[in-house]
Amino acid sequence: MDKFILIVPSIDNDKFFVNKNYIENIKALNEPYYISDYNIKNINYDYIKGILLTGGGDIEPSFYSQKKEKETSNIYIERDMFEMCLLKEALKRKIPTLAICRGVQIMNVAFNGTIKQHIPNHMQKEDKCIKTHSVNIQKDTILHNIIKSDFIKVNSLHHQAIDKLAKDFKISAMCDDVIEAIEYKDNSIFFMGLQWHPEALFDVHSKNIFTYFLNSTK
Repeated sequence: MDKFILIVPSIDNDKFFVNKNYIENIKALNEPYYISDYNIKNINYDYIKGILLTGGGDIEPSFYSQKKEKETSNIYIERDMFEMCLLKEALKRKIPTLAICRGVQIMNVAFNGTIKQHIPNHMQKEDKCIKTHSVNIQKDTILHNIIKSDFIKVNSLHHQAIDKLAKDFKISAMCDDVIEAIEYKDNSIFFMGLQWHPEALFDVHSKNIFTYFLNSTK
């Protein structure tokens, strides 16, 4: 069996789903992929060459030692636990990982970071394919090496964001005081989370992010 990119789906009304844009970005580079469920016992890491975490609902606040605030919703604890276990083992095995929107948040929580449970007026009303604000790309990061620019415009489809950064991670993009991207400090592994949705933009920067991620799995 060939190795594949493991895509973790979202869930709604007990139905798994993956927005087709994620899959199109993987298929564009002819990479095999597999869509998981949330049962960690079904995971055979020997066949996984890369992991893609998708967007979705909020994370159970008790996992980062907070009480649930009124704005926090769409919690699915089974997914939280599955993704945290998956991320910890992926880092041990140095499996390249790209975590998007909710993905960057669970990546931070999995390694003992915390979350701001609500950021007023940060989620855009426009379609997800429209870029609505700029992010500042930090120098000396893998992301800056990919983007080759100090600033890019992105979409904004989240109401939560990272608060305390997880140990051994560094910030790779900011928008004012909102952390927009993180990556593992050891540059020998691609282990990156983005708060925006590059899969929905299909611009040159988003394409380069997916290309770099997938090339790192070879």
